[in-house]
Amino acid sequence: KLKPGAVTTEAWLAEHYSFGKAAIRHALARLTQQGLTVNQRRLGYKVALITIKSIRESYQVRKLIEPELCRLAAGNLDEESYKRLKDCCSVSWTKDNAVEMLAGAHANHTFHTLIARCAGNQRMARYIEELSDEHLRIAYVSMRYNRPEEGWSSDHSKILNAIAAGEGDHAAQIMSEHLNRGEEVIMRTILNSP
Repeated sequence: KLKPGAVTTEAWLAEHYSFGKAAIRHALARLTQQGLTVNQRRLGYKVALITIKSIRESYQVRKLIEPELCRLAAGNLDEESYKRLKDCCSVSWTKDNAVEMLAGAHANHTFHTLIARCAGNQRMARYIEELSDEHLRIAYVSMRYNRPEEGWSSDHSKILNAIAAGEGDHAAQIMSEHLNRGEEVIMRTILNSP
């Protein structure tokens, strides 16, 4: 919820979230390690900026890994995972509703990380979860300054249907196209945002 470039302190976070300073300090250390905040020593912590370079790097890695995860997940969905993925596909949002946008960003996050878990490779799943955590804020900023995109939801449905049918190569192809379109939309949005 904090905008890129915003500055916060341990004291403010501890008071705002009703956590002890030790827990806040640990969380900030982890966020800094992940590149999501910058420790400015006595000035507090700055929320890392979203840069063109960070978006490109994120998508380069995702385009290498996620199509392969779709191949591995094909035919491996249990009923509960299928239901959760289907629920993610049905989430919609409007630009004027911050709660809906956050729900949409989280549904996107859940969709991609759940496919990674269904692929059965825990190491790749953890890596995609970390990338997807980082991508949450990129997606949210894109949603905030862009018109609602119906494409992501229909892409997710197509990916899910291919995985459920055991069509790994087809699912991988759709995921590749989905990531290419997503990168294009986000780059255009970021370049044109205030």
